[in-house]
Amino acid sequence: MNIFKITRRAFVFSGVLALASLLTATARPANAAINVVTSLPELAAITREVGGDNVSVYSVARPNNDYHRYEALPSDVARISRAKLVVTTGMEFEMWMTSLINAAARPNLQPGGPGYVNTSEGVRRLEVPTQQISGASGDIHSDGNPHFYYDPVYAKFIARSVLRGLIRVDAAHGDAYRANYGRFNSQIDAHMATYKAELGPYAGEGVVTYHQNYAYFLRRFGLKQYGNVEPKPGIPPSARHVNELAQNMKRDHIRAIIVESIYPTRFPTLLAQQAGTKYVVAPYSVGSLGTTNYFNFMDKLVASFKSALSHN
Repeated sequence: MNIFKITRRAFVFSGVLALASLLTATARPANAAINVVTSLPELAAITREVGGDNVSVYSVARPNNDYHRYEALPSDVARISRAKLVVTTGMEFEMWMTSLINAAARPNLQPGGPGYVNTSEGVRRLEVPTQQISGASGDIHSDGNPHFYYDPVYAKFIARSVLRGLIRVDAAHGDAYRANYGRFNSQIDAHMATYKAELGPYAGEGVVTYHQNYAYFLRRFGLKQYGNVEPKPGIPPSARHVNELAQNMKRDHIRAIIVESIYPTRFPTLLAQQAGTKYVVAPYSVGSLGTTNYFNFMDKLVASFKSALSHN
């Protein structure tokens, strides 16, 4: 994680804490859905699948907004203070979520508490830095690339962690949560068969993306991260970097360019022109490009990659 960017974006929570201290917890009616707050829309979508009608889920980060640059609101602390469960990546990614949880001052929602869910348990992490991180490193995360939720198989890991959390705080509906979890896993398996058929013919192909968001997706489907429009994670591209990348792409016959939907298209357009290909815009989050749940989000992501790879 880039400590310099954290400093520049540090949140001032004194006023937020004052507001949170004024909140009065209300009793939950016996038939009311329990409140769950997630850090990201993808985690919210998976939590809804597992929780079903027994949960009310809110994502702090909004769809199609850069998760690295979220600015916390007092209302976020209020929502967390009323939650029975919070769901995060458990990595040094959404540091703003850690700050919000701390501001809510609910010990049961802290890491290790019954109301805290770390969804990265069991994930084989990519891009864990082996050298010291500095301001020149870009948006490097000290515990590795946090975007594992783009891997459909790891969505099952996320669902398992959510299931365990829901049972901890709402054991009365445990059977329903287990049934929903089993159904979600079966749906993932069925979709994976289709995804493998769609992307299998392109195994081993190189792909250029704007940021290193899709590293886990690429690994799952046997694709290679050839390069990024950004020279380093979080560092804006330059014409020189784009020109060098385009020349390398032509040399190595790389034609697939994927642009996550939150990023501007000026430099991807330049890259595509210089490399003699086209770029394809792919969804950054559930809720972008018309997606509404985890499954049609992944359907759209797979279709975007297939479209970009078919230019070869």
